Amino acid sequence: MKQYLAPAYQSRLWDAIQNLENGSQAEAVVVFRARSADYNSVPLLWGLAAAWLSFTVMMYAPVYFENWLIYYAPLLAFAAAAGCGSLPAAKRCSVRRPVRDKCVEIMARAIFQKGGIQHTKDKTGFLVYCSLLERRVFLLADRGLQLAVPQEVWQELQSEFDGIFGDSQPEQSLLRALEKTAAAFARYLPVQDGDINELPDRLDIDL
Repeated sequence: MKQYLAPAYQSRLWDAIQNLENGSQAEAVVVFRARSADYNSVPLLWGLAAAWLSFTVMMYAPVYFENWLIYYAPLLAFAAAAGCGSLPAAKRCSVRRPVRDKCVEIMARAIFQKGGIQHTKDKTGFLVYCSLLERRVFLLADRGLQLAVPQEVWQELQSEFDGIFGDSQPEQSLLRALEKTAAAFARYLPVQDGDINELPDRLDIDL
């Protein structure tokens, strides 16, 4: 998360958003969140599995264990496994992809609504929602943009953003994706005289 909030990167991100908005009627907003859901059940399930395994081994292994060890070992196993299960990578691997994608979509739509991105005059609001734990970028465009940009172009843009976290430097890949988006928007929805910036380019929304 730190590299996305570093002042130098924020400046480059600001320039990319300004370039997109200066060349088209789109009102772009980029939002970063550490995660789209807490997935609190993951560390609990990891802990329970480790505690059960520990107890089972001590009960059935052909080795004598002291009573105090039989009592405390499952508790220690639970604590250690729950701690490991709290790590972002563990949560990402433990939750099925469709579930993670649905959480990302729900959060993106909530931010779109609560942030008022749907209130632009020409319905040209555009949200780029980056959820870091899930390693997903969700694009959400208002009706004016959806109608102006062909569906196949949207698919190409979504594919570009989908590949960001597969890059060794995802933050740089995000800037390149925004550049391609700016070119597409400038082609299908060019800027008009009197166009103003109706939305902050980065929203901090408490959800």
